[in-house]
Amino acid sequence: MSEQGFVNAVRRSTIAAIWLGGAALAVALYLVGPWDVTQSLWAGLDRLQQAVGGALGVLFSQGFDFMHAVALALFAVFLVLAALASARGVRAGGVAGVTALFVGLIWIGGYQSRLCWFAALLVALSGAVHMTQRLLAPPPRRA
Repeated sequence: MSEQGFVNAVRRSTIAAIWLGGAALAVALYLVGPWDVTQSLWAGLDRLQQAVGGALGVLFSQGFDFMHAVALALFAVFLVLAALASARGVRAGGVAGVTALFVGLIWIGGYQSRLCWFAALLVALSGAVHMTQRLLAPPPRRA
């Protein structure tokens, strides 16, 4: 058969090289000792697992602190936008509700509750976005 008939055909030389590589690996493992190679491989995998686990632990703890900071900053942005809206005569409804919900979630969950802090972040984000939309909307026409 011609090679043009198969779009995904692999050349025989590639397959032969793979078989030769496998044979060379078998000889090398035999000479070094397959048990030593296996033990070294497992030890390397254990070290890799410990390193990845440690890095993820640090990343998650820093991510949790970052979430706290973002939630508090968004709530501050919401409060400033609400004050600006009130000063400009724009109806800033929902300030008491967003504040009560934000503070309530933090109060209930405490410092360690990731779920409550994430929910508080979403509440503050939605309040800030809503207040931004109110400030950017054209003022209503007065008759």
